Amino acid sequence: MKRLVKTNWLRVMFLLAALLLYPAGGPRAGEAKPSWQVEWEKTLAAAKKEGKVVVVGPAVASHREAILAFTQNFPDIQLEYVGMSPAERNPRIARERQGGLYTFDVIVSGTGPTIFTDEIPGGWYEPLKTALILPEVLDDRKWLGGFDAGFSDRGKKYAYAFTLNLFASLYVNRDSIPEAELRKTEDLLHPRLKGKIVWNDPRTRGPGSFIFAHLRSIMGDGGLRGLIIDQESVITQDSRQLAEWVVRGRYPIGIGVDPSNLATFQKEGLGLNVKPFDLPVEVVTPSFGGVQLMNRAPHPNAVKIFLNWLLSQPAQGLWAKLGAVNSRRLDVPPGDPPTAPDPKRLDKYRNLSSEDQLSVRTEALNFAKTLLP
Repeated sequence: MKRLVKTNWLRVMFLLAALLLYPAGGPRAGEAKPSWQVEWEKTLAAAKKEGKVVVVGPAVASHREAILAFTQNFPDIQLEYVGMSPAERNPRIARERQGGLYTFDVIVSGTGPTIFTDEIPGGWYEPLKTALILPEVLDDRKWLGGFDAGFSDRGKKYAYAFTLNLFASLYVNRDSIPEAELRKTEDLLHPRLKGKIVWNDPRTRGPGSFIFAHLRSIMGDGGLRGLIIDQESVITQDSRQLAEWVVRGRYPIGIGVDPSNLATFQKEGLGLNVKPFDLPVEVVTPSFGGVQLMNRAPHPNAVKIFLNWLLSQPAQGLWAKLGAVNSRRLDVPPGDPPTAPDPKRLDKYRNLSSEDQLSVRTEALNFAKTLLP
């Protein structure tokens, strides 16, 4: 029954996408088609000839499922999904580009420091708006803070975030550690929690380094040294394993947990008492909900179709629901209501994903490498 309900829901989403991307009726007799519609039809025809788009995305099942839904709307365009962590992806892309290979069309991921230090200066990307055709995708009224508020680079061209969540990357299995034993940030340093903490590697780009930078501003260098070294924290680069360890209570405190991996377990009825730990300063992050358009994309028309679809209301609704995250689109229900930002407090949150916070993250990353050489 659950599978049937899910399938029917997805079919409704696909129907909505079809209605959105292929507006009924078209122009009235004697009227010229809008310029965007002419461009869309021309691009779609060329995309069908290319027949393929290559997407690099997170190695997370829910995000993969959301992206692969593209083929339900555009069966003539094959979608090749390559799931890689940033630590795997970036060296590969750098090597390929040095050798004159341009394999990928688009990256769907978060915004780590290397976007601003290496990738944008290295000419990896095209301005995102050059690929956007559908008027509703660019409509400021449909986006939290307006469309351009999603750009994290100062030039507002390349690194775009389509999701935004209150930062909840430190989770506690309350079946193993009750509230009375861990209420405040300083409680993390209590000897009774020694050997009970697992980190998503803070030396690499991702949620581990993100929360490392945030905790550094709260606890200072000494606090972080105690949290990692004195508490004998376990370090891993396997984000799914990290979530599983927290869910099963092997390490009941997880730092740098990907909420999407956690949601996968909780949908199966596991780890229902794994809860986010409240930190004293609120920050926001797109998590993996960011996108960058590669330059010299091998399928330049198909990637335009993909990007317009990805930023449409149905696709954003699917991403939010499956990934348990919050789209910046105002016409999409929150996938995780407790972490949905308050539109009235946007100027109060700290966004560590922006280029303006690059030095904070870079310094924290370097400090992490001194603690964990």
